[in-house]
Amino acid sequence: MHARVRTRILWVAALWLSCACAHATQTVEAEIAARNAEWARAASATDLAALGSRYADDATLMPEHAKLRRGRDDIHGYLQQWWQQARVTRWERQTDSLDKAGDHLIEIGRYTQRLQREGQPAYDYVGKYLAVWRNSAEGPRVIAELWGASAPFDRALLPELTAPTDTSPAIDTASAPVKRELADRNALITRLVKERKGAEHATLFAADAAYLTYYTPTLRGMDAIRDYFVEHERPGPVTIEAIEIHSDGVHALDAGTTQLEEGRYRVAWRAGGDSGVVEGKSLNLWKRGEDGQWRLFRQAVNHD
Repeated sequence: MHARVRTRILWVAALWLSCACAHATQTVEAEIAARNAEWARAASATDLAALGSRYADDATLMPEHAKLRRGRDDIHGYLQQWWQQARVTRWERQTDSLDKAGDHLIEIGRYTQRLQREGQPAYDYVGKYLAVWRNSAEGPRVIAELWGASAPFDRALLPELTAPTDTSPAIDTASAPVKRELADRNALITRLVKERKGAEHATLFAADAAYLTYYTPTLRGMDAIRDYFVEHERPGPVTIEAIEIHSDGVHALDAGTTQLEEGRYRVAWRAGGDSGVVEGKSLNLWKRGEDGQWRLFRQAVNHD
């Protein structure tokens, strides 16, 4: 009888803990939804202080066709420049997925921004975003965010922004062994991109991965990601003369089971008589696979 009572107590305690955790997650999700709604209100009202309150003091923002910003003051400067050059009447966000990683949440969503630069037609800037939220005593705040368009467009429609003269360092809490392992993964990506081996490149993603790439809606799952890389990195007239991948910092989430990496890249390409250099940035969320290898669970990239 005593054993039965103890078993029942343990069962009730486990059920209570499960319900409490579920309630806490639902509460944070509701707070994030409220922050996204507040972003839409603040954007239409040109309330830059409210827009900036979305971000933590040590946050990194990676906007499309612009240099990254670190820290709330730097992010506020970016927003200020944007609104000085464009009339924004709408900027709405819609969450597609939220994944928990300890006291962080990983959000993938879509946005629509209605803006108009002087002398330009009004434009609906439609895209997707990856945001990593830290849940703290003051509520959820974004520590890293990257966004980019879901279809090709003329970048002249966007404001022309001045890059910050100095950038604070990225959050960097991962262990040295983990950073070496991720450096090896990035070296492998470098080789595969240069050799145009798209199918092999795709194997560095988890089966349930999501990939947010240039001028394309969010790609989900191995089939969609593999198809993209096979086509995008198909051998042909385009050759990659040089590629550099830099890791600015790696932040351990959820007791190190997930790693948030802030990256930058530089690619020199040639196609017949044409050539050029493309620079950009990335947010990479790595998880270990069953084979012990780190794989990309979420990745978002855009051009500077």
